[in-house]
Amino acid sequence: PPDVDGWGLSLRGLMGMVVIGGFLIAGIYYWLNRTVVPRVQKRESKKKKKAKMSVGESFTFLAGSRYIRDLAMLVVAYGISINLVEVTWKSKIKAQFPNPNDYSAFMGDFSTATGAVTFTMMILSR
Repeated sequence: PPDVDGWGLSLRGLMGMVVIGGFLIAGIYYWLNRTVVPRVQKRESKKKKKAKMSVGESFTFLAGSRYIRDLAMLVVAYGISINLVEVTWKSKIKAQFPNPNDYSAFMGDFSTATGAVTFTMMILSR
């Protein structure tokens, strides 16, 4: 119907699913902490004492590991590149789909395709 706000209706539906999912997660978290965690804590043996380090000592320890340094560089480079590319890409997509429903539908289809390709690549890479 022409007098119905489709974007508002779909947004309310999405937010409703988010709220229901949040309550579901909170319920599962509550149940796990009330039933499962106490049983696991009873079975645990004594843990080894960890050396307490200050923040500076922790950074020095982490900087000494080549693997951790490379991993940190990878994360920083990813963050910078995704921000630069995503801003440009999303502005072009918004120009292509000015209607919020069309934009949302495209982003949903794109996310689905990305997930399918990622899943396929995970299976094929084994």
